Amino acid sequence: MPSLLEISLVLVEFLPQVFLLYLILSLVEKSGLLYIVAHFLRLPIQNVLPVCLSFGCTTLAICAARENPSRNRLVYFLSFIPCTAQLPLITFLLLSILRFPFWSVIILYLACIIVGSLMILFIPQNKTAIVYEPVKLHFPNLWDCLKDTLKQTLIFARKIFIAFVISAFVIVILARFSFDFRYVDDPKNSILFAVCGVLSPIFAPIGLGEPAIICALIFGIIAKESAISVLLLFPQIITNLSLPIVLSLVVFYTFYPKCISAQTAVCSNCNRKTSVKLFITNLLVAYSLAFVVYRICGFFI
Repeated sequence: MPSLLEISLVLVEFLPQVFLLYLILSLVEKSGLLYIVAHFLRLPIQNVLPVCLSFGCTTLAICAARENPSRNRLVYFLSFIPCTAQLPLITFLLLSILRFPFWSVIILYLACIIVGSLMILFIPQNKTAIVYEPVKLHFPNLWDCLKDTLKQTLIFARKIFIAFVISAFVIVILARFSFDFRYVDDPKNSILFAVCGVLSPIFAPIGLGEPAIICALIFGIIAKESAISVLLLFPQIITNLSLPIVLSLVVFYTFYPKCISAQTAVCSNCNRKTSVKLFITNLLVAYSLAFVVYRICGFFI
């Protein structure tokens, strides 16, 4: 397994991209552009704050939508927006593994917004919830944006390091011991691969049948930051991933259900039925899109 220093260097490697994305989001928010877009699309202005928060933390965004009359539609939309906890794995796969330009991350975000917008078309809208306020487009204070961006980036770095330490501790134990608690040299004989291997036939059609990838996705449900921590513990698997598999993983990881804290927030602020429906919807959309991407890429490559 790689050393702590090697993994730490990988984790730090994508911080400039995270900083840049935070800065772009801050400029868009503080310039009033989001409010103008909301007005143009005839969307409720009170939806803007949760949408802005969703780019940082989905749980906070869902909590901010508690008093919103159209919260069910809004929560469905928010569930398709990648939070910053998902950025490490997304940027690592797209920028470091595939060597795609940074704009590929922006394109992915735009695709998420489009998919989220299409999904809420099937949910009834509360007509009385639409409120419009005049907002003028202006250039925000760049220094304030830089300070906010630096603060958010440091918070993000702390979260990702804590998530890595916890995940690494659990994974090392699961990947080095068998069910009879005997130490194994080959992770394929461990508890981790045995449990995740049961799910391999389900994920095989989208190219994600590798137990280590399944394990990363499972830990991603607990905390999105943990997904990259798991994969980095198996560098030999990451380096052998093909383009169709990487793209399938990016798509599935981007759209599949949010973390446990977000699911709990949906259950508390909406209801348990909505939480279950949302979980199943995210899972089906993620699997379907990943299947399409994997098959199309596999056909041409």
